[in-house]
Amino acid sequence: MRRTNLAMLATSLLLAAPALAQSTPRSQQLWTPDGAPVNCISLQSIRSTHVVDDRTINFVISNNRMFTNTLPRACAGLGMNRAFSHNSRTTQLCAVNSITVVQRGANRMAGPSCGLGQFQPMKPVPATPAATPPAG
Repeated sequence: MRRTNLAMLATSLLLAAPALAQSTPRSQQLWTPDGAPVNCISLQSIRSTHVVDDRTINFVISNNRMFTNTLPRACAGLGMNRAFSHNSRTTQLCAVNSITVVQRGANRMAGPSCGLGQFQPMKPVPATPAATPPAG
């Protein structure tokens, strides 16, 4: 296996492990868009990732914020395996980068590679107080 593949695998394990360890990921709360999509996010700011399905990845960052990335096309096996690596060679993950699905199993083989989309900033929806029945 080439050195770049090993680096990609190591990165995928780092990105996937926090998301797999959470029983109720923050990304499953109710979220709403918060501004215009951006092309890049800082790799250092990513606290965890949550793969929603074959086209959607939530990147939870510091300060109770999240970016949702909707891939331009479905990435076969992403939703099932919930682990991926990326090809960024900088300190940012950008829409021009691609991800590679890391397949489950003893040898963690690389699956298909797919392009990323823009990163939509999201913020949590404020909790609404429970309605109280009228007195009477």
